[in-house]
Amino acid sequence: MQFSPSMTRLRYLTTTCAVCGESCRFTIPPGAVSAGSRDLDTRPAEPLRSTIYAWVKRCPSCGYCAPDPGKALAGAADAVRLPRYRWQLDARGFPDIANTFLCWSIIQEDLGAPAQAAWASLHAAWVCDDEGEDVPARVCRRRAADLLQRAREQDERLAPLEGADEALLVDLLRRTGRFREARAVAARVLDQDPQPLIAGIMRLQVRLIAASDRAAHTVAEARRSRQPAPL
Repeated sequence: MQFSPSMTRLRYLTTTCAVCGESCRFTIPPGAVSAGSRDLDTRPAEPLRSTIYAWVKRCPSCGYCAPDPGKALAGAADAVRLPRYRWQLDARGFPDIANTFLCWSIIQEDLGAPAQAAWASLHAAWVCDDEGEDVPARVCRRRAADLLQRAREQDERLAPLEGADEALLVDLLRRTGRFREARAVAARVLDQDPQPLIAGIMRLQVRLIAASDRAAHTVAEARRSRQPAPL
């Protein structure tokens, strides 16, 4: 079941854009939790899943996109003026909310935070998934995978759990059809004898890769599965 903003009581946030100084008003959904298993790419279950529209907000005046447009990191205003940012803001072929996430991703990338930029690009992919837009979703995941690999080269990580970033990377690669790369990362992690949860996820990923499966799957599937991976 898909939840919508109209199904719950909404609150509103009025703030001043930190980039242009204009007043902004945003819808804030009530607190929600994930009442089920997350997807392998960490996407939460409902009702938290359907609050994604409010995770990043866009100033209607200047187009600054951020979780809180009332705050801006040093350099964010310069990033908002980048030609690729202005293009992405209303890029055809992407849902509006996906463009908002991708613009936040561009800001994070420009400010030297590739892991956080990858995270925002992955969220854009989830929006595309919800709209049934497979090609834009793959574009967003490719960007997220490339950024996450760049973050690894810079020793920047999204999660403190050993192997968690690699587990996310494998899912990004698999769901974009980059099966050979995904399998190589999964095999490398399995060779390092990871903790049981990461090992279970990687074994499931290897089976999905062998079946050329690009669909979404859940952590619960990995917990249930005890079959050895076909390495």
